Amino acid sequence: MAKKLWRTLKTHQANGIASRTFGALDPVQVAMMAKHLDIIYVSGWQCSSTHASTNEHGLDLADYPYDTVPNKYHDRKQREARMSMSREERARTPYIDYLKPIIADGDTGFGGTTATVKLCKLFVERGAAGVHIEDQPSVTKKCGHMAGKVLFDVMGVETVLVARTDVVAANLIQTNVDTRDHQFILGVTNPNLKGKSLAILMAEAMAGGKTGAELQALEDNWIAMAQLKTFYECVMDVIKNMNIREDEKRKRLSVWMNHSGYDKCLMGLKDLLWDWDLPRTREGFYRFKGSVMAAVVRGRAFAPHADLIWMETVSPDWVEFTTFAEEVKAMHPGIMLAYNLSPSFNWDASGMTDDQMRDFIPWIARLGYCLQFITLAGFHADALVIDTFAREFARRGMLAYVERIQREERNNGVDTLQHQKWSGANFYDRYLKTVQGGIASTTSMGKGVTEEQFKETWTRPGAVGVGDAGNEVVAKARM
Repeated sequence: MAKKLWRTLKTHQANGIASRTFGALDPVQVAMMAKHLDIIYVSGWQCSSTHASTNEHGLDLADYPYDTVPNKYHDRKQREARMSMSREERARTPYIDYLKPIIADGDTGFGGTTATVKLCKLFVERGAAGVHIEDQPSVTKKCGHMAGKVLFDVMGVETVLVARTDVVAANLIQTNVDTRDHQFILGVTNPNLKGKSLAILMAEAMAGGKTGAELQALEDNWIAMAQLKTFYECVMDVIKNMNIREDEKRKRLSVWMNHSGYDKCLMGLKDLLWDWDLPRTREGFYRFKGSVMAAVVRGRAFAPHADLIWMETVSPDWVEFTTFAEEVKAMHPGIMLAYNLSPSFNWDASGMTDDQMRDFIPWIARLGYCLQFITLAGFHADALVIDTFAREFARRGMLAYVERIQREERNNGVDTLQHQKWSGANFYDRYLKTVQGGIASTTSMGKGVTEEQFKETWTRPGAVGVGDAGNEVVAKARM
């Protein structure tokens, strides 16, 4: 399945188009999607919101068991109908490949390295063709670092790895150990706060009995005074404000721009104040300035270890995903990109017309986003159908079911109209007949099964072709 997924994505990439899919909520949705889409996506958010081993569902906070997603998906192959057809009927009936590759949400790995190893092993064993892991550490759900593809290489499998970065909207980071993050970490530049750590200030306030809103106001006020900047922004501002000639400013800016490291560029900047420890949170996190360029840095770092790169954004911003694609592919031209057509975006408020929304997927596919998906479409579709149907059912009874569900299934050729057959009753009846000489009195789909009603051409009572009998039944029911 991983090879199948790889071939599918590479074909899309070569043609400048995209595989489009969405998050499946249950096996029924998987089977229905398979007729129209070439990849299935399983969302961790949907799984956490609808299922957990404790039955305490909740938001995607990485606090549910790491095997929740592997336990959530299934594939169905409905072969029985074709086995029952004549050769001519089979030739006329299109074959549907229900075994579509599944890309599963590995979230943050649900713990450290060993937990991530166990999670990915479960995905491989359950048949996932691809797994995506994001750069947020478990529990905190803030910016962290991601493991590479080494696990799958060790296991000897072709599982496709999607590396996701959430750094665009990040505002905290656990550690400053990685020098690639330094340019995005914020420090205090207000000399009035020199030596006055926010964490110590908050601890003293808590010891003094302050709680809740008082602590929040204290932190907000401190942050407002801190004049937080990246080190780059701080140096640039200091040089620009120096009382020296413009050509000297340009010279110093050039020196700064062409050097790496913090100590080398402090010549002539001895009075500069920039402290990244003072604004750290009570939990010890550094303040971080998330951006598309921060995502680019991570995307470039992930590319040698992953098959696809995914930048999570806060809106369908053309400049953002264009910049990301161009900057990452400038260093890794062969890398494939993924994009979340997120239901968290208010698409109607995006400024796009209906035509632009219709063309959005092929537009960004040309930038290299060959995998595009609506992560939570299954969740929203499920809620919409059930909410609207339940309201109408409470008001109009069976007519609501017939109009909104049964007739629509019939009109659109949806397999679940005959739900017994869809679920495999015919298939298992064949098992019974096989072991009992070709006949069995206990078959599920034998004489008297209600689904026989759906085999003949049918119209509602009162319509042409039903006859007086149907009308008589309805009349009796109303009496």
